[in-house]
Amino acid sequence: MRWLLIILLLLVGVLYWYMAKEYCCEPVGSVSQSGATALAPVKKLPTKILPVGFNCSDDTPKLSDRWKSFQDSIINNLKDNQILQIKGLNYSNEMKSSGKSLALSRANNVRALFKLGDERIKIVEASKTGNCEHDRQHEMVTFKALINTVKIKEVDDRTSIYFPFNSTNKLNDGEVEAYLNDVIERVKKSGERIKLTGHTDDVGEAASNLALGQRRADVIKNYLLSKGLPANQVVSTSAGESSPVATNATEKGKADNRRTELQIIK
Repeated sequence: MRWLLIILLLLVGVLYWYMAKEYCCEPVGSVSQSGATALAPVKKLPTKILPVGFNCSDDTPKLSDRWKSFQDSIINNLKDNQILQIKGLNYSNEMKSSGKSLALSRANNVRALFKLGDERIKIVEASKTGNCEHDRQHEMVTFKALINTVKIKEVDDRTSIYFPFNSTNKLNDGEVEAYLNDVIERVKKSGERIKLTGHTDDVGEAASNLALGQRRADVIKNYLLSKGLPANQVVSTSAGESSPVATNATEKGKADNRRTELQIIK
């Protein structure tokens, strides 16, 4: 019985060696005896690929069959207090046509696919270092839902929180506090830092406005610290009247300039 078991094991070993030689160990790209070409390894693609892309140096959107459901999902999930930001991108080695921004053209061409009013969409552009390659064609545009209310406006990588004229009162606003609570929860988990910059309109002396801007930044900072955010994760500074985002010739423009900008630093 022992010899029979040994012979059986030897036969299994020979059979395994033969099959491994025939089917498992052909070099990549070689041809098997059956005439079929062995496939080379396929580069692993990202698990989440946008259903819209662009050829290098081209601004015409290429849509996959998932585009309609993707588009519907974005529109259906866009809240009343949000706008859709579409950011177009381009790589540094891509050619621009007719002197136009390739990134901006891409964003505007994708924007044309959405049946949303101009007040619900914001278009931005950015450049990426490196070379455009075929497997990067789905990295030319991004989508982001941004809060957009009278008191809070998100713009790309930062948020503006607005103040009434000459106001530096203690923060006492449910909408702003709810937004800041979400920010606090995020940075406590991620370890990111927050930079706060206070801004003013041009009414008054520049030195006074610099101090006013600092107080506005500190109002937000004090709220963040009161909710347990470590002091080393928050920095506050002031730009005073030096960095307006709108004209100070109108009341609307002045109101837009009275703000504290919150930026999350990774």
